[in-house]
Amino acid sequence: MSAPSPEPAASQVPVGLLLAYAAPMVPINFSLVLFMSYISNYAIDVLLVPPLAMGLIFGAGRVWDAVTDPLAGIWSDRTEHRLGRRRPWILASAIPIALFGWMTWSAPVDLSPVALIVWMTVAVFGFNTAMTFFLTPHQALGAELTLDYHQVSRIFAVRQAAGYLGMIGCLVYAMEYLMTSPQPREDASELSIYAGIATVVLVAISVVFLREPGGNRRRETKQITSVARDVWNNKHARLLLIMIFIEHTGSGASMVLSPFTYKYVLQAPHAVSEVFMFYVGASLVSLVVWIPLSRRIGKKATWLIGLVLGMVGYLMIFNLSAGAITFMKVAVVLTGSCSANATVLGSSILADVIDADELETGERKEGAYYSAYTFLYKTSSGVMATVTGLALSLYSFTPDIAQPASVQLVIRSLHGLVPFGTMLIGALILTRFTLDEGTHAEIRAQLDARRAQAD
Repeated sequence: MSAPSPEPAASQVPVGLLLAYAAPMVPINFSLVLFMSYISNYAIDVLLVPPLAMGLIFGAGRVWDAVTDPLAGIWSDRTEHRLGRRRPWILASAIPIALFGWMTWSAPVDLSPVALIVWMTVAVFGFNTAMTFFLTPHQALGAELTLDYHQVSRIFAVRQAAGYLGMIGCLVYAMEYLMTSPQPREDASELSIYAGIATVVLVAISVVFLREPGGNRRRETKQITSVARDVWNNKHARLLLIMIFIEHTGSGASMVLSPFTYKYVLQAPHAVSEVFMFYVGASLVSLVVWIPLSRRIGKKATWLIGLVLGMVGYLMIFNLSAGAITFMKVAVVLTGSCSANATVLGSSILADVIDADELETGERKEGAYYSAYTFLYKTSSGVMATVTGLALSLYSFTPDIAQPASVQLVIRSLHGLVPFGTMLIGALILTRFTLDEGTHAEIRAQLDARRAQAD
């Protein structure tokens, strides 16, 4: 294995590098989206785990993430290995993702109620931890592949596009297949095996062909508390991360509530793949719009437009009625476009914030910043999984029967009104963000002058 190549200049990132970086996101996102969007429904309806227990499992998992997410970021920032800082962690995460992914969907039939809860607790904790040690270094590496203000958006757009290919397999095929399967346990276990094999193979290929930037990235060496303090004291980071957490709580609601909405409100589980094709298609196509638009009017303004589209879509979902499949298609076109917008531009703007942090502290903390991003993303989904479990338990939800109007209202409110409200708050916070292209250019000029003087 050759040594890491020199850091690329602020120019067009080669297509081969983009493909090597993005390829693992296909099976990773298949497994992650299936887990986030269907595991609660699967565990409650198929495995017969009590809704309250699943809510508590996800809630406790978020407490655990508060430990593992910063460790994943800081450890990868400090890693010294012939493969680089990020690739050793990406490679090491592949087999645990596959094993815990299988465990999540393959609880033995003869487990007692207590043993079943223990099994799901271990599986959920293990899968989330393994994903953390892939996602955080992988996102951090994406921010390191270029120094250009707009090229970083292109990198994360290609990463997201690869993730959408996995999402197509999940939402268009796997979810409907499992929701309508006469033997969901066996089929879920088989799917998890195939996803695990694909993860291990594509991660290995990516690690072999991908090269990390050279050694002029300055590693941080502070204590964890000092690193966290640096992140929080960065005014741009503080505002952006608060906004991301609030906005992603709405997205998390959508992921968790979708199976319940299709089954009990729309009452058309057979239409899951048809509707989700519009969601993923709109997400992919919108990437072609969001990146050029952000070059023209700026990242913040483009993100605000996406949030407005999302709010309209979620208000439509709140007003959903049984059989309104076309209405739902229009809603998910808007929410899918919003999701693509937020994921790409949020990741891209965070890379700009990392440059601002380097100017202030003299150290690079990609891992620390993207660990915060990953933690908030998972926490927002976990919050909604916990709230969903508690709400369904409170309203005496009974699996696999027609739900009364009160339960349907709870599902529509959590899926529609909650995301609308969080996105509205997020948009108001985002209007205060001041790190634009001109400010970033000044920061980069000072960093380049500092590095030239050091050399």
